[in-house]
Amino acid sequence: MVTAQHPTDWGHNTYELSRWSGVVTYVYFLHTVTEFFILGVVVGIVLGGSQALSRSFYGAMIPKEASAEFYGFYSVFSKFSAIWGPLVFAIIRQITGTPRLAIISLMVFFIVGLILLAFVDEEKAKEAKRSRAF
Repeated sequence: MVTAQHPTDWGHNTYELSRWSGVVTYVYFLHTVTEFFILGVVVGIVLGGSQALSRSFYGAMIPKEASAEFYGFYSVFSKFSAIWGPLVFAIIRQITGTPRLAIISLMVFFIVGLILLAFVDEEKAKEAKRSRAF
């Protein structure tokens, strides 16, 4: 019998990071306007799913009484990603002279995310939430 996993399971989040790596790889090979429009559709699909999974994964581990503070912290890191991604892209583009290598360099963020996610003990965090350890 196959059992469904909860969408906040670690595997779903790693799958989303893998999908983003696929999107970045696809961008590297773009050549036509049609491919760019296909990219727009794919990004729309992947972005919505990864945002929802990220917030639900995080929300499953934080205490309800302090959710405003924890989501504030979450928001700060979202702002940092909005700065670091374009900054790294611009630096690599300037150094290499090609946006293709700059877009591929962004995969480093996904790899680092996968590594950091491997250290998240979701069950331990949920237990701490239940025991009000925060």
